[in-house]
Amino acid sequence: MIAEWKKIEKKQFAPIYLIIGTEDYIINETKKRLVANILDTEDTDFNYANFDLDETAIEQVIEEAETIPFFGDRRLIVASNPSFLTTEKTKSKIEHRTARLEDYLNEPVDYSILVIIARVEKLDERKKLTKLLKKQATIVDAKRPNDAELRKWVQSAIKNNDFSMEIPAIERLMELTGGQLTTAMNELDKLMLYKLESREISVADVESLVVRSLEQNIFLLLDKMIALDIGGALSIYYDLLKQKEEPIKILALIASQFRLLTQIKLLEKQGFSQQQVAQKLKVHPFRVKIGARQAKSFSYEQLTATLERLAEMDFEMKTGYGDKAQKLEWFLFSLQDQRVK
Repeated sequence: MIAEWKKIEKKQFAPIYLIIGTEDYIINETKKRLVANILDTEDTDFNYANFDLDETAIEQVIEEAETIPFFGDRRLIVASNPSFLTTEKTKSKIEHRTARLEDYLNEPVDYSILVIIARVEKLDERKKLTKLLKKQATIVDAKRPNDAELRKWVQSAIKNNDFSMEIPAIERLMELTGGQLTTAMNELDKLMLYKLESREISVADVESLVVRSLEQNIFLLLDKMIALDIGGALSIYYDLLKQKEEPIKILALIASQFRLLTQIKLLEKQGFSQQQVAQKLKVHPFRVKIGARQAKSFSYEQLTATLERLAEMDFEMKTGYGDKAQKLEWFLFSLQDQRVK
C-alpha cells in the first residue's frame, strides 16, 4: 500500500503530486483515490481536467489550475508526459513555457490540486525545474515492484478484501502474470469475484482462471520439456496452434527464452547474482528467476547447441522448407535427449 493513499483517504491532500514510474496499477489507483476523495460526483465535470503534455502546453495546465472551482471546494488537474523533465526525445512540437510552472511551484493556489504523471523510470536530475518540482511536490513512487514487494501487494489485497490464499497459490499467480503488478491485481480481482462465497483461493483456482500470455505459455512449455513431460508440452503447443498462433512466432519465443537461459548460465558462471543478471540484461527479475531455474537442467554447451538448431529451423521455416508445425513437433520430441542426466 502506498503511504500517500492513506492520507488521501483521510482527505489530507498535498497541493502538488508528482507520480514517477511505469507501473499503471499504482498510477491509476492513485488517480482513482484522488478523484473519489477530492471531487463530488455532481461537480466532477466542472472541477476535473486531464491533460497530455505532448498535446497541451504547461502554461495552459497552470491556467486551468488557477481557475477558481465551480460548485465545489477544489479542482483536480492531472498532467501526463512531462518530457521537458526527462532526457527522452519526443515528436511533440508543443513549446512549454516552463517558467510558468516554476512560478506555480513556488506559490500554488490552495483550491486546486495539481498532479504531474511521469511514466518514466527517472527524471533528468540535472534540470533546475526537476529539482524544484521534487522539492515542492509530494512524490508517489510508481516503479515496478520486485519479487518481495509484489508478494506484499497481493497479500495486502487479499487481507483487505477478507480473503485467504495459500502461499503456493500466490507464487503461482505471480509466476503466471510474469511478476507484473497490474496484470496480477487484475487477475486477483477476477479470482476474488469467482470465489466470492468461499473467500478461499487455491492453486487449482489460479491454474484454471488466470489467463496466460503467449510468453507465459512458452515458459510453461519449457517447464514441461525439462520435466520430460513431452505429452504436456505437446498439449500446450497444440493449444497455441488452435489459438491461431503461428509456428514461426512460437519458435521465435522459444529461441528468445533459450537465449535468455544461455545468458543467465554464462553470467551466473561469472558470479553475478540474479538481481545483477536482471539489471545487466535489462529484463524483469521474475523472468530471470524462472530462467535460472530452467537453466539448471542444461549445460552451457547444450543451450548453445539448441540455439543453433533453433536458428536452423527458423531459416528452414522462412525459406519454406518442410512443414512448419511439424518441425516444432519434432523439436519437442528431440529436446529430451539433450537434457542433463
